[in-house]
Amino acid sequence: MKAKVLKYKFDGNTVVAPYMELEAYAENIYLSLSDKNEYGNENYDYFHVVCKVENIYFSCGQYSREMLGREEQKEKLVKYCKNWIANMLQDAENGNHVSLLSIRVFEELGLDTVPLLQAREAYRKKQEQRRQEQKEQEEEKRRLEEAKWQQELDEEKQKFLNGEYIPANMFLEITKRDGFEIHIRTKGTLNRHVCGLNKSGSIRFYKKRGCRTPDFSGCHKAIAAYLTFLETITES
Repeated sequence: MKAKVLKYKFDGNTVVAPYMELEAYAENIYLSLSDKNEYGNENYDYFHVVCKVENIYFSCGQYSREMLGREEQKEKLVKYCKNWIANMLQDAENGNHVSLLSIRVFEELGLDTVPLLQAREAYRKKQEQRRQEQKEQEEEKRRLEEAKWQQELDEEKQKFLNGEYIPANMFLEITKRDGFEIHIRTKGTLNRHVCGLNKSGSIRFYKKRGCRTPDFSGCHKAIAAYLTFLETITES
């Protein structure tokens, strides 16, 4: 038989009411083929499960033929359909999410939609508040992480100025934060070969067996130039 069925459009947010070919499945429940399995496995054909409440038909999900063949699933769907109106009102009272489809079914049945609309709006506000709280928590976490990172850079910079060795990657981060430019080749040498350096220009480095010692002249120049750069900033 054919009947007008309330269901969601493909966008999942618009309720439409197309005519669908239905076959009886259980008491007040019908099936309509939604998607045939591309490999011909009929157990995995999918069907719209359509509930009938009074004279209104509406989709309540999609299930595979294999799932619909289970007796417990059939019993569950029959119970769901039989108690649908009471369950929707209970969901609204409990502050659960109420779908647009449920509201449309209530309209078609001539039932009062106010409790459902109020519950939907309250749920939307609650979700929005949760999202806002989560966003604030994430921003606070990022702020704390950034403050911790800046403190770490400050501490490493002070070590450097005190004549202690600091890791090459920290030297690069400190100079970058201070707005001091280092030549790209020198950056490469610092990243690949240098494990530590100090303001006197002393360098601790990695040396691969069979490879010659890298040229650190650019690194020495960068260290000296950075110290001069800091002096200029202090004077200004």
